[in-house]
This record gives sequence, C-alpha cells and structure tokens, in this order.
Amino acid sequence: MKLKALTLNGFKSFADKTKIEFQPGMTGIVGPNGSGKSNIIEALRWVLGEQSVKSLRGGKMPDVIFAGSQTRAPLNRAEVVIELDNSDGFLKQQPPELVITRRIYRDGESEFLINQKKVRLREIVDLFMDTGLGRESFSIISQGRVEAIFNSKPLERRVLIEEVAGVLKYKKEKHRAQKELEETTGHLNRVADIITELYQQKQPLEEQASIARDYLEQKKQYDYFDLNNLVLEIKAKSQKRAEIQAELAKIKDLVAKHSQSASKQEQLTANLHQQQQQLEAKLDAAQERLVELTKQKGYLSGEEKVSKQTREYQELQRKDTSDRLEVDQKNLRELKEQEVKLEEQLAQVQAQKADYQAKIDRLTADANIDEATLNEQVEKLRQELFEKSQDQSALQSQHAYLKRESEHSQSLTASALAKHKDLEATYQAAKEKKHQAKADLLVAKETVAKLDQRQVELTSKVSKYQLRYDNQKERWYEASDILKQAQTRYETLKNVATSYDGYYQGVKQVLQAKGKLAGVIGAVAEIITVPQEFSQALEAVLAGQLQNVVVTTDEAAKQAINYLRANKLGRATFLPRNTVKRRALTTKQRQILASQQGIVGVASELVTVNADDQPILDYLLGTTVVVKSLAEATVVARALNHSLRIVTLAGDIVNAGGSMSGGANQQRKIGLLEQKQQLEKLAANIDLMKSKLATVELEGNEAKQQLTASRQAVQQLAPKLQAAQTKLQQCQQQFDISQVELSHQEQQLRAEAASQEEQTKASMQAQTELKEVVAKLDQLEQAIAQLKEQLAYKQEFLNDTRTSQAKNQQKLTKLKQELAVVEERLQSVKLQANEVANQIKRLSENIAKAKERLAILKQEQELRHGQVEDLADKQAKVKQEHAQLEQTVAKMIEQRKTLHAQVAQAEEQLKRASELKAAAYDEQSEKARQDSKLEAQLDGLLTDLADRHELSYEAASKLENLETDIDYVKRRLKLLQLGLDELGDVNLGAISEFDRVNERYEFLAKQQDDLLAAKAQLEKSMQEMDGEVKRRFKQTFEEVAQAFEEIFPAIFGGGRAKLSLTDRDLLTTGVEIMAQPPGKKFQTLTLLSGGEKALTAIALLFAILKVRPVPFVVLDEAEAALDDANVVRYSQYLQNFEGKTQFIVITHRKGTMMNADILYGVTMQESGVSKMVSVSLAQLEQ
Repeated sequence: MKLKALTLNGFKSFADKTKIEFQPGMTGIVGPNGSGKSNIIEALRWVLGEQSVKSLRGGKMPDVIFAGSQTRAPLNRAEVVIELDNSDGFLKQQPPELVITRRIYRDGESEFLINQKKVRLREIVDLFMDTGLGRESFSIISQGRVEAIFNSKPLERRVLIEEVAGVLKYKKEKHRAQKELEETTGHLNRVADIITELYQQKQPLEEQASIARDYLEQKKQYDYFDLNNLVLEIKAKSQKRAEIQAELAKIKDLVAKHSQSASKQEQLTANLHQQQQQLEAKLDAAQERLVELTKQKGYLSGEEKVSKQTREYQELQRKDTSDRLEVDQKNLRELKEQEVKLEEQLAQVQAQKADYQAKIDRLTADANIDEATLNEQVEKLRQELFEKSQDQSALQSQHAYLKRESEHSQSLTASALAKHKDLEATYQAAKEKKHQAKADLLVAKETVAKLDQRQVELTSKVSKYQLRYDNQKERWYEASDILKQAQTRYETLKNVATSYDGYYQGVKQVLQAKGKLAGVIGAVAEIITVPQEFSQALEAVLAGQLQNVVVTTDEAAKQAINYLRANKLGRATFLPRNTVKRRALTTKQRQILASQQGIVGVASELVTVNADDQPILDYLLGTTVVVKSLAEATVVARALNHSLRIVTLAGDIVNAGGSMSGGANQQRKIGLLEQKQQLEKLAANIDLMKSKLATVELEGNEAKQQLTASRQAVQQLAPKLQAAQTKLQQCQQQFDISQVELSHQEQQLRAEAASQEEQTKASMQAQTELKEVVAKLDQLEQAIAQLKEQLAYKQEFLNDTRTSQAKNQQKLTKLKQELAVVEERLQSVKLQANEVANQIKRLSENIAKAKERLAILKQEQELRHGQVEDLADKQAKVKQEHAQLEQTVAKMIEQRKTLHAQVAQAEEQLKRASELKAAAYDEQSEKARQDSKLEAQLDGLLTDLADRHELSYEAASKLENLETDIDYVKRRLKLLQLGLDELGDVNLGAISEFDRVNERYEFLAKQQDDLLAAKAQLEKSMQEMDGEVKRRFKQTFEEVAQAFEEIFPAIFGGGRAKLSLTDRDLLTTGVEIMAQPPGKKFQTLTLLSGGEKALTAIALLFAILKVRPVPFVVLDEAEAALDDANVVRYSQYLQNFEGKTQFIVITHRKGTMMNADILYGVTMQESGVSKMVSVSLAQLEQ
C-alpha cells in the first residue's frame, strides 16, 4: 500500500485547500519554527482516527478549525482527506483505492467517510487496527516518541512489541469477553436468587398439596370433645387466675425497691456527667489559651526581629553622626592652624609698624648730626646696601622658585577641594540611599514574615480540611454502597411481594384483582404485624392460613369464589369480617398458663392488627399459646390436658389433641411474615441510610466548601507572597548595591581626603616657605629701601646739611602717612583673625551637638537593647507558660480518660440497676399480662363455647355423658384436631399452584445451566486469547530482538545491543534494553548519554520496521537529539527501506534533507496562514 496524497482544507493554519502528493522514497518537510509543519502530522493522525484533543494541542476538537488571522476571518469547517493506494491488498477486503475523509464543524458536529460513504469513527479506527498504521501506531515517530522509548519503564516498552505483534484486537476482544462474562455472572446471580425464592415456595406447596388430600377425613367427632374440653379448660383457667393474682401483689413490693436503687445510681451518673462537662469546658479553655500562646509566641518573635533591626538602624545613625563629628573636628583643626598663621601675619604687620615708627624717630634724631659723622654713616650705609643687595638677589631667585611651586600647589589644592566636595556630596547621597534601602528592607522582611506566617496557617487549614473532606468522601462512598445494596435487596423482595410469588394460585389471582373485586382487604400475611422474635413461631403455626384472604363480608367472599370458579383460576380460603367468630382462652386455661414456666403469651396478643380485623386475629390465634422451648411446650400441653395449640419460638408445634410437628429443612425458607418483616426493616434501614447519606453529603459539602475557601485563600495569598518576596529580593538587592556603593564612595572619599591632606600639607609648607621668603624679601627690600633712603638722605644731608626744616618735615610727613597705611593693614588682619575665631566657635558648637546626639543615640541603643532583652524575657515566659499549659492539657486529657472510665462504670451500674428495675417491671407486667390473658382466655373460652356450641358454661357443665378426665379429652381432641388445627385451613388449589411453581423452577434451572455453559465458554475463549497473545508476543519479540542486534552495530558503526524480558509471564513482562556503543561498556539504556539513548531508540524503531514493514512512516524531528555524524548515518540507513516503505520526514537537519527525494517547504508568507512549496531533488540532480 502507498500513501498517495494528503489534502488539508481549513485545518489549523492551512486556511486554503492544500494538497500534498507523496512519491516513493523519502519526502522531507522543512520550514521555520511556527510555520505549521507539525500541523501536517497532526492532520494525518486526525484523519486516521485521533480522538485526543490534548495530543492535537487543543482544548476542544473544534480548535483544529482555522481560527482566523489579522487579514482572514475564521472558517466554520475543517477537512482532511487521505488517499491510499491499496492495490497490493495490504488492507484486506478493501478496494484498490481508498479515500478517507474526516470533517468537523464549528458546532462540534463531525463527519467520517470512506470512499465518499459515511461511516462511524470506530470503523476507521478498526480499519487500521493491528496494521502498524493508525493514530497510536509506530508509523508516526516523533522526537517525543523516541524520548518515550528511552525514558519509559520496561513494562511501558512492552506496548511497542504488542503493537508489532498485532495483539491489540485480541486484547480488545478479551476486554469485550470480560464484559460479557461480568454480565453473564450478573444474570446467573439474579437467576440464582429467583430459583432460591421458588425453591422456598415449592416446598410448602408440596406439603400443602399432600395435606389437602387428607383434610376432609378428620372433622366428624371434633365438636363433642371440643365442648367437653372447653368446659374443663374454663374450670382450670379460673383456678390458675386466682394463683396469679396472689403472686402479683408480692412483685409490686420488689418493683418499688429496685426503682429506688435505680434513682440513686441515676443521680450518681448525672453528677459524673456534670464533672465531665466541667472538665471538658476547662480543657477547651486551656486549648484555646494554648492556641493564643502559640500566636503570641509568633508575635513576640516578630517584635524581637523588628527591635533588632531598629537597633541596627540606630547603629547606622550613630556611625553617620560620628563620621560627621570627625569631619567637623578636622575642619576645626584647620581653622585653628589658619588662626595661628593670622597671628603670625599680625606680628609681621606690627613689626612693620614699629619699623616705620623707628624711621620717624631716626629722621627726627638725624637733624642734629654733624658732617663727619654723616660721611662715616654714608660709607657704612653703602657697604650695608651692597650686602643687602646680594642677599636680595639670592632671595629673589628663591622667591621665584617658591612662587611657582606655591601657585602649582594652590592649583592642585583647589582641584582637590572641588573633587573632595563632589565626593562628599556623592557619599552623603549614597549614605541616605543606603539608609532608605535599609528601611525598605526591614519593612519588606516584616511583610514577608507576616505573609509566610499566614501561608503556614492557611496551608495547615488546607491539610486539615483536605483530610476532613477525604474522610467524608470515603464515608459517603461507603454509605452509598451500603444503600445501593439495601435498595437492590429491597427491590428484589418488593418485586416478589408485589407479584405475590409464594402465594397459592387462587390467592394470587384474588389479590391481583383487588381493583376488580369489591371488599377484598388482603391476605392475613399482609394485614398482621408480627414482632421479629415471634415470626418463626407464627409462620409455623399459621402456615397456609397466612394466605387466607380477608374480606369485608360473606357476599364479597362469594363474589371472589365465583370469580375464581368462572375463570378457573384456582381456590382460596376467605375470612369475612361479618361472619368470622372469635376464639379465646377460658379463665381456667389462663390460670393454668399463669402457673407454667416459659410462657411467652397468647399468639393473638403478640400480634398487631387493625381494630376491624381483631376478630379475625382472635379466630386464627386466640387459642394458640407461644412458649420458649419444646420441652416447656410439652409440660404446658400436659398441664392443659392437650386442649390448646402450643407453638415454640423455634416453630415446633404441639397441637390440641397431642400431635406434634417440628424440625428444620436444609435450606430454611423465607416465609411470608419474614419476607414482610425484611421489607419493612429494609425500608426503615433505607430511610435511615438516606438520612445518614444526606448528613454525610452535607458534611462533605461543608468540608469541601471549607477546603475550597482555604485553597482560594492560599491562591489569593500566593501572588501577594510572591510580590512581597520579589519586593524583598529587590530591597535586598538595592540594599546590597547601596552598601557596596557607599563602601566604594567611602573608600574614594578617604583616599581623596588623604591625598588632599598631603596636598594641603605640601601647599601649606610651600606657602609657609614662600611667606617666609616674602617676609625676608620684604624686610630686605624695606631694609634696602631704608638704606637707600638713608644713604640718599645722608648724602643729601651731607651735601646740604643745612637743608630747610620744611623739607625734612615733608619726609617726616610721608613716613607718617606710610605708617597710617601699615596700621590700616594691621586692623584688617585683626578682623580676619576675629572671623576665624567665630568659625572656630561655630564648629565647636556643632561638635558639642554631635557629641550630644551620639550620647542620645547611645541611650536609645541601650533602651532598644533593653527592649530586645525584655521581649526575649517575655518570649521565655510565654514559652514556659506554653509548656506548662501543654502539661496541664495532657493532665486534663488523662483526667478526662479517667472520668470517662468512671462515667462508663457508673452508666454500666445504672444499666444493671435499670435492668433489675425493668426486669421487676417486666415480671410485674408479665404477671399482670398473664392475669389479663387468663381473663381474656376465660372470656375467649366462654365465647368459643357460646359461638361454637351455643351454650353457656352453666348449661354445658350440666350436660350428661361429659368426660371428667381432661387428659383423655385432650388426647382425643388432639387426635381429632390433627388434621384440623395442625393443618389449619387447607388450600385445595395447592396442587395446581405447586405444578405452576415447579414448572417455572425447572425452566429457570435449565436457564441457569445454559448461563453456566456460556460462562465456561467465555472463560475458555479468554484463555485461548491469552495463549494467542503469548505466542504472538514471544515470536515478535524474538524477531525484533534479532533485528535490533543486527541494526544497532550497523547504525552505530560498531558495538552491540540486546533486548531482554523482565518477567517469565509473557502477559505481564516488561522489555529491558542493554547497549554497548563503540568504546563503552555493556549497560542499560538509562546509563547512556542523551544522543546515544536517542540513536539506540531509533535503532529499535528501525528493527520494528524491519520485522513489521508498514507502507509509510512519518518521522517528526526524530533525529533532533543526534549530532551531525549520527544524523548522516540515520538518514543513510533510511535508504535500506527504499521500495518497502515511504518516509515523510519533518526535519531541520541538513544531513537528513540531503538524502530526501522530495522537499516540501512550509512558509507563512501571510501571517497565520501556511503555504507549501515543493522541490524534487532527484530531478535537480538529473
């Protein structure tokens, strides 16, 4: 078979109809990511029957329809058509050409066609089953399929061999057979239930049919002995009643005594219950306090963290203030140095002032010097001027050098000051940034801590509510299963009851015709209510009478009898309310019974019935006595002279007249009364179970709501916590960055300060030296000027000793003016000194404030330290109280256990006291009941005497020929009543009813045999299918393993590999892969590298294709994990399958593209719409 073409129309990104034709050999499909290459493979899987939307990368099946783009509207239909050439008959019983079409519409409706004929999806899936094609076969191999081979467990790899072996249809057929087997087993169980019911009905019918044949032979002499017996019973009952009344008076005293004892014990129990409630209240309070302490522990822990973090922040403030204090102290030192310099400058100016003053003084003094002295002075001044000029020349050279150095130093100092100022500003900004980041970090940490605590609380709630919900769900499932079982049993019994299975044919017909027949009330079994403990006794004693039909009047009975006769529907016994006479015990009989052991009561008094039907109940059971055991029954019968019918709780009967019946069958039948009781009990249980189920469901819904609310709270908290954690990370990161930045700025600032300090020192040194030179030069210049002036003056004075006084006065005036300038300069220096002094004062004040701030911060730190210690103490106290409270709670729990045991003991004692009281009451009630019964029995005997014989007791006792030996009378009466009271009302239609039931029983028994044979055949077929699966699996595994061992070295270029089974059971074994690539050791697949795993998995797939060739194989980037060399080997090995298999390869690898015969390119020239471009590489090579 060959894949001819694939047509996509509206499928995913292929909005336009696109037909891809495939030729023999390898067809490559390439294209960029997102262009729609994989949509082609998904289209192929989809048309072959893929049903998983998830595997098609969608949310629902209509998602495969083109959804539209920016330029195109969405389409309403997607269609994929695959054309197959089946001329070689690969698909058996199919035509040579196959065209399979799959469509889906936007409303979700789908169409499937084979050769334009509509089919079901199942038919397409079945068409390719076990062919190696299909949606889940090994004909479509993706990278994920390759990874699945080496990542899967051995048992999961088994599926590969099963697919190759073609056993899926056998497994599917086995599943169908298993389902049929379960259905057959269910039918068998239902048939078995019906057969059991019919068997239980068949036995009594058979007995009744036998009894019916003897019924009419035993009636003749009964009336005489019955009259005689009634007279004797009345006499005996009267005597017994007198004895009972005497015993009743004694029992009343015992009742009073036990009542008093029970009251005292009840008070004691109530006191213990009160203590228990008080202890529970204390325990609840202690547990609440324990929860409160737990929360307080968490709060104190958080507060302690906040206090510690605040203390760290204060430490940062202290360090910042300390740093500023150091800067101010440094500036103060510099100002003080400047103050010293100003003081030196002030001294220099004051020296200049003194010099001018000396000149003035000399000028004034020289006015009186003579000429000789002036010549000597002039010469001396010339010599001194020469020396001073030489000194001036040296100082000027030094001054020029120092000036250049000073200017350079001042330039560097100014630059350093500007840089230091900038660094100081940057440092302060970084410090503020760090402080802010620290504060943000503390806030973020506190927020995360609170949210973490909240998450822990919510997670704990989720776990608690999840456990509660799981428990409630488990309880609901258990209750639901029990309810279903009960409902099934109830429906079965109800169907039996409503269909009147087990009833005589005539009775059943009358009961089913209630709507047609007037006055029909129901069968005796329907109208009476019997306590469960008496059901076996009454079932035995009433026997066939349970099927007597109660009617309103004798006319209604006649109509029913005519109905049965006219339609030949069987016979039935009727009890008209207006004609049936009561039966009752005589007083004497009641007195006798009151003195006997083991008496339970008169049967009619143990049964509940509607007031209108009480006479019928008395008629049936008024003269029947229920006793506990057969031994006690025989004793009571002898005491009564065999005048009454006596039945035991186990169903054994001692009939009036002396006959006895009893025993048990191998399979105890379910009687009509027990069936009714089971129905009533099941109905009550079902109501109770429904109520319980509703309660459990309500509690489960509440738990589910609480769980949902808690989960929602956790989900709502998650983004908040995530945001807080992100914020915390950001704050931490910002804090770390700011800390690093601050440290960096601090290092720069310190380095720059040190450099500035050195530069300042150098500058100051240069300034000092320059000032010293300037001062010396000034002094020297002043000295030279003075010498010049003195020399000129002396020379002039020498030439003109008699210079006018006015000229000297002018010089003197000039000197005084220059002295005034010096004094003004002196005042300016003093002002600068005062300004420096003021700055020193301000800095001193700032330093004092900083020291005061440091002291305050130290106090706050000490206070915060105290708070931390206080919080730690509080935490310790809370922990201590928590531990003590835990011990207290544990002790309270032990006290609760002890008190619970005391309460249980008191309740047990109260129970025993109540039981004694109840027993006394019961005994009193029993005696009173016996008295009442004897009275009723006497009344009943008198009534029976009147009803059956139309005589009073006085009249009857006066009759002649009456027997006085009551034992003889009872024996005779029992013998005569053997066929009457023992058999009860005889169902003459029992024979026909027995034939009907027996016929149905035999029919169902045959059906049961047929079902058993069918079950055996299904089990045999399943065994045969298992055998075929084993055979095929073994054969295929051996072939694949052999091929794998051959292909592995061929594709790896050496090495070896092996497949092995993990288990001897061929139905459950897994498949293990062992491999040894060249240069490696022999090891399991999981221990190989990623590329080796992938190539090993591909070798296994090639082995499968060799053993089970398929017409075409799709490889969806299967070689993605291989390196380039292995890609070449992989693509070249594909050529080995040429002529047998078509390959459609989706790839990105160049080595694979080079070996392709045809390349299809998938593009998206239009956004969201895929297009195909094809190139024939074979034609290009030609």
